Amino acid sequence: MANLLVLSSQPWLIPLLLWLLTAVSALQTHATQKERILQILQDYDVNEWPDFQYGRPTVVDVQMYFNSFGSLSAANMDFTIDLFLRQRWRDQRLAYSGGLPSYTIIDPQLQQKIWKPDTFFDNVKQASLHTVTVPNVLLRVNQSGDVLYSLRLTLTLTCALELELFPFDAQRCFVKLSSYAHMDNVIKYYWWRQGKALEIDENIEISQFDLLENYTEERTVVLTTGNFSGLTAHFALRRQNGYHLLQTYIPTILIVSISWVSFWLDPNAVPGRVSLGVTTLLTLTTLASGIRQSLPPVSYVKAIDVWIGVCMIMVFGALLEFTFVNYLANKKMVDSRLPEIIHLPRCLAGYPEIVEDPIAGEQKKEGYGSTYIFYARAVDRLSRIVFPGGFLIFNLIYWPYYIILQRAIA
Repeated sequence: MANLLVLSSQPWLIPLLLWLLTAVSALQTHATQKERILQILQDYDVNEWPDFQYGRPTVVDVQMYFNSFGSLSAANMDFTIDLFLRQRWRDQRLAYSGGLPSYTIIDPQLQQKIWKPDTFFDNVKQASLHTVTVPNVLLRVNQSGDVLYSLRLTLTLTCALELELFPFDAQRCFVKLSSYAHMDNVIKYYWWRQGKALEIDENIEISQFDLLENYTEERTVVLTTGNFSGLTAHFALRRQNGYHLLQTYIPTILIVSISWVSFWLDPNAVPGRVSLGVTTLLTLTTLASGIRQSLPPVSYVKAIDVWIGVCMIMVFGALLEFTFVNYLANKKMVDSRLPEIIHLPRCLAGYPEIVEDPIAGEQKKEGYGSTYIFYARAVDRLSRIVFPGGFLIFNLIYWPYYIILQRAIA
């Protein structure tokens, strides 16, 4: 009665007592939950898979969420991804009743005492688990024994690139995973059946590539050591042409065009024409060397090789044309009647006017002399049409051909 009188005289004590009772009850619930997990793990055999007693494989559902998708490296034939790997399975040995609806195990030592699938990536070259600020590992168990195991990983995976159409290529890359030691009678992998199996951040942009599509596949890996369940995620990628257009194609077009300037110089302007031809050839060679360094040393011819090869032929042909023109300009004419015998079209060089020589008192065609310089100039004028015209025809064939092939295989 005294206590009741005290409470009635001090009404503020009632809410305080209720809060204390609630806090104590919550602490007891958490303590009881942890004790239950520890009690379960005392008789838990980590070497037995969850469905061992039933004689059937444990079904593991897999889901991937991609934070980033690195650009494909043609030189190394690989790509880098940052993803959350989520796996879910049911382990009846971990089921409990009462308490919290689920329990997240943070202690690494406790995590090691629970059975987990030995998942590995078949085509991985390098892998790392994020540990900042703590190891990025989630292990959650609910009352029915369902286990959620999530990891954040950065993986460098191989991708066998086909570069015949580079830089107009389209590639298909894969993320392959399976069990390392447990055969398909122990672990059976399936893609996530309660939602989307592959999720990609909508803000992801892949350098130089467009992600066209992605899809999943369930497979069985047959090895000499047994049959293993596995999964494959497929990614279809198409290379963007803007980078190579700005860094390779436009500069080489300008270099080839500069080499044609020599056709407008005098055939006897040896220093100017030689320096122009050699400079453009060396510049094109340096540019081609930089392109080769970013590509693997494959034995087949790529689309970029065809382009660089034709540009080399154009620049080298302009240098050879000067050599031939300079030879004609300084070659002594053997037969003085040759201008009357060989008539060139007027559109090439035009026949000079017949003028009277004030000294000799005779008529002659202006422009002719003791050498073949008239014909050298005619070759220059012909080259002004043939070289640009041939390069234009090559472009009209090259670009539609490779762009159509890129769209066809994508």
